[in-house]
Amino acid sequence: MPRAESSGRAALPSSAQLGLFDWDEPTPASAPIAAPAPGAAVSSPPGSSPAPPPVSIPRAGVPTQRYDDGIHRFDWTLHRAARRTLALRVDDRGVSLHAPRLASGASIAQFLQQHAAWVHRKLRQREQRLQALQAARIEWADGGRIPYLGQHLTLRLRGASQLQWDEARAELHLPLPQGSSAQQVRDSVAAWLQRQALGLFTARVAHFASQLGVRVTAVKLSAATTRWGSAKSDGSIRLHWRLLHFSPQLVDYVVAHEVAHLREMNHSPRFWAHVGSLYPEYQQARTRLRKSVLPPWG
Repeated sequence: MPRAESSGRAALPSSAQLGLFDWDEPTPASAPIAAPAPGAAVSSPPGSSPAPPPVSIPRAGVPTQRYDDGIHRFDWTLHRAARRTLALRVDDRGVSLHAPRLASGASIAQFLQQHAAWVHRKLRQREQRLQALQAARIEWADGGRIPYLGQHLTLRLRGASQLQWDEARAELHLPLPQGSSAQQVRDSVAAWLQRQALGLFTARVAHFASQLGVRVTAVKLSAATTRWGSAKSDGSIRLHWRLLHFSPQLVDYVVAHEVAHLREMNHSPRFWAHVGSLYPEYQQARTRLRKSVLPPWG
């Protein structure tokens, strides 16, 4: 962390970022709970047999339990730790409930029952997202299609002497022969996308920086797994090259977001005011970005 300035104000953080998965809603958490009284009763939620539940994947090495209240049904795991609150989490490994070491079974059962509908909804959303990811998978061969700035480009393997982009026909002619491996096709497309990304990002960063009156020292590409972009107080900005799979409007939102961080290294109201001055429709763009599906790269 930077040292405090001589005036007594804390120095600004050195970097800020926009999360790659900044689309999710907060997970439920309880108020701090006290340890159970000696001999406190432990209860379990009631159960029956409704329709089959959404799929959840048990966590390795942790006993799986079944929740069933006659309406919602799913598997979950309990994790106790030195904490003060109950909290639920839904991720690739399934549903987990995190509890204080001495939390009673009754408080855990009640908390789970209160948020069963939320868990069921999140499992459905994850299932739908997995289906969308599968539908977005790219075929790395002649005739395959890749999303590019709001349209789809068709890949052509014709053994051309150099890569050619036919904008009129929305085709990308790769300098590869028929029968090239998926890895070769993928690498060729990635190299082209990265060149396009750097050119576009540099131009859009310059555009927004001039509007806000900030100095940009460098624009670089990122392949981070957890964020779309980041900005540092030295004036450098990194942007994920795979943003090119999305529309120009979403690209502009992310660029404006990072440029605004050169004024405010936080997400305060002042920061969002700067974003709004650069990109007035940022709230709609933020929502669309959260719901967008990034094609699996493999």
